[in-house]
Amino acid sequence: MKIRSLVILGAGIGIGYAVSQRLHEDDPAIVHGPRRSTPANPVLAAVSTQTQRLADQATVRSLDAIRKARGAIRERLAEQDDDAVWN
Repeated sequence: MKIRSLVILGAGIGIGYAVSQRLHEDDPAIVHGPRRSTPANPVLAAVSTQTQRLADQATVRSLDAIRKARGAIRERLAEQDDDAVWN
């Protein structure tokens, strides 16, 4: 291999690395979503923590209700004698 080929190969690798670094930079025009931060006021922090806990409990209960409804639907379909199959 000639030295000229090695120089061209090295230049290509260098250019590729530089372009890769540029493409991985954050775009300042993109707006990022809200970040979780604790309010400075301790009362607000306690209220927001309790609110989050209630929201999590509501999510769990709604998912449980969906599971129960699906189970009821499966039972009804299993009771029927037609060709319906529930997987």
